Amino acid sequence: MASDSDRPFVDAQALSDLDAYVYEAVATLESSGRPVARAEIVAAIGLDDETTSEVLDELTERRVLVRTQTGDGDAYDLARRDWSAAPDTPSR
Repeated sequence: MASDSDRPFVDAQALSDLDAYVYEAVATLESSGRPVARAEIVAAIGLDDETTSEVLDELTERRVLVRTQTGDGDAYDLARRDWSAAPDTPSR
């Protein structure tokens, strides 16, 4: 996987409300540390299948999300992350 510095910067203000909604769902769901299955996204956002496909395709084409193929179909990951998905754990 490419480092964040190798990935394009995406201005969040350039996203439509629907794009941002789907992006935030992926960001929230991927905190488990793995790409998010398309079925998980559909279940979380509650949009119809056609709209979901259109938004995911657009975000992938714009390089906001990265699509990978898994045994269960498509999965998505953020193309760039300037923050950590896992909270800092204080050392003791």
